[in-house]
Amino acid sequence: MCALCGMLVDGPHWTESGTNSGRSEVSTSEHIRRLERSNRVKSLNIVLRHYGCAARDWSGTQYVIQNISGGASEIIFNLPQLWKAMENITLRDADPLDVNLIKYLEEGASIS
Repeated sequence: MCALCGMLVDGPHWTESGTNSGRSEVSTSEHIRRLERSNRVKSLNIVLRHYGCAARDWSGTQYVIQNISGGASEIIFNLPQLWKAMENITLRDADPLDVNLIKYLEEGASIS
């Protein structure tokens, strides 16, 4: 799918339903929706840093996943695509239950 078509995807993915931006019946302001998305990206980056990647918001509808050195990147449309994109970029297997990842998070990985 080209970038323009991707921008036309309607509505948030169900994985964002824990936030007001994921509830179609709730009319949140654009400002609040962007703040929630910004917080989500900060949380994603805590986990992705362990794998040598980072995420950023793109146009409020997609995420750009990129290796920390700034080389390879992928545009994803929702959070379920995150792990596959990270695997493609780093050529490492993603495992959200990886003992080393959990230890990294427990030892106080923080938002920088």
